[in-house]
Amino acid sequence: MADPILSTARITKRFGALTACDAVDFDLRPGEIHALIGPNGAGKSTFIRQITGEQVPDDGEVLFDGANINGLNV
Repeated sequence: MADPILSTARITKRFGALTACDAVDFDLRPGEIHALIGPNGAGKSTFIRQITGEQVPDDGEVLFDGANINGLNV
């Protein structure tokens, strides 16, 4: 099994008392396709914004090819 090209390690995002993403771990390996589903307000968009660098996680790491890319606008 190939190493992940994109990973999140316990990323968390809070907006005041609301926790939109809570310690999310995710791995995406070359050739894989994933879907992100859930009800409105579940934190799907927040999760994607943290991966893309639009929002910086309050805790945890976003890794691309092993390098921490927290907060980089990629």
